[in-house]
Amino acid sequence: MIVEIVDTMDGFDQLAQNWDEVYLADPHARYFVSHRFLRRWLRAFGGQWFVLAAKPTAKSKYEAFLPLRLRTYARPDGHCVSEILMAGNYGADYTGLVALPARLNSAMPARAGALKLMHWHQISFDYVDAGDMRYRELLNHFADPAFRISSEFRVNKRDNVNNLVCPVVHLPGQWELYLEQLSANTRQKLRRLLRAFEADQSLTITQPTAASIRDDIEKMNALWLTKWSDRKGVERAQRILATNRQMLLDAFANGHLFMPILRQNGQMVAALATMLDPLKRGANFYMTGRDESFEGPSPGLLLHAYSIRALIEQNFVTYDFLRGDEPYKALFGTRLEHLQCLRVTTRSGLNLGNGIEARAAATVLALATAAHRQGRFRQAAIGYGQVLTQNPDNIDALYRYGQLLQYIGQLQSARRLLGRARALRAKSALPETTDVASAPSEPAPGNRPAVH
Repeated sequence: MIVEIVDTMDGFDQLAQNWDEVYLADPHARYFVSHRFLRRWLRAFGGQWFVLAAKPTAKSKYEAFLPLRLRTYARPDGHCVSEILMAGNYGADYTGLVALPARLNSAMPARAGALKLMHWHQISFDYVDAGDMRYRELLNHFADPAFRISSEFRVNKRDNVNNLVCPVVHLPGQWELYLEQLSANTRQKLRRLLRAFEADQSLTITQPTAASIRDDIEKMNALWLTKWSDRKGVERAQRILATNRQMLLDAFANGHLFMPILRQNGQMVAALATMLDPLKRGANFYMTGRDESFEGPSPGLLLHAYSIRALIEQNFVTYDFLRGDEPYKALFGTRLEHLQCLRVTTRSGLNLGNGIEARAAATVLALATAAHRQGRFRQAAIGYGQVLTQNPDNIDALYRYGQLLQYIGQLQSARRLLGRARALRAKSALPETTDVASAPSEPAPGNRPAVH
């Protein structure tokens, strides 16, 4: 099995048809690992990502994809380490791999081998299907004293919601057949709710148009923010909304957004955004916002019931409430599906092989430069050293490390690094630059800080 790395959007786009074929064949693959969703998410994310794409021979089609991303940060001691996460974190409720079921055993050793050649201190398999044994098979290849394997629970302590549980409704072909799946009390409640809505002339349910979509999303976001900003914090809530805004706009542009809006006398009372999966005919409830002062029929129950009825008519087969076992979801006749969060961590706490990934070099250099500017010379020196170990010809790392050594009085080493930086710069015809790292004011003679 050959494993190739795809890490450009052009390369990712070329996988679309092949990916769709594998995605349709994989019973564990859900919307958030579809090519359609990941393309939107990776564009919005804009960070370091890559896909491990596996195929039997050089001329074969790919038979398995593992979409990943890289997060790099500095430890307190200055060593920069990287974590490999699922590509969808933290915009997707489900993550994981996509593979032909028949290729399970042959793909895993190759994937594990590719991961062991990389430099990371942790791999996080967050929110993957708990019933999918492929992850355990993959982790078996890390059953080595150098690694620690663990799992995590994700229960929200504030309201005791288990975020590793996903309530899913399996839709029959008719609305009445769906209602028969519910308890008598819920069936009557939903019928009364829809009748009350239809009888109230002040209430309407509309869908966004191309002219209104941006304004509709902003108004829904404002309602969501009113409820959640205190709990999540304003800054974090704004980051969530910025991501969601782009995701929803892209989904709308591609015809994959179902967003009923409840209005009273023309004013938005509530909106419910659902991502549609046209390949597997699945609907995924993504977010909602509602006016808590509205005193009419329960807007949440109404919009979910309206959505389920409309999507049954459009031949969708699942309505997924996504992560969280909030009690209201059980009213809709859901079945619980379970996720897991798994970890592989190096016991040393350092990157595997003590190196850094080439794609992480720019981040490590930026972290080292920030430490340099703040006078944390030992941390900066370690970061610069990591960059130069990965690429001894990195001109910026040579120059900045040389500046640092010159400042602390290690003049011979400084001259060697700065001379090499200038030689490489001259050879590459790049202009000389001094706008690199600003050190603190000059220390008194004999009182220079030490790197080691």
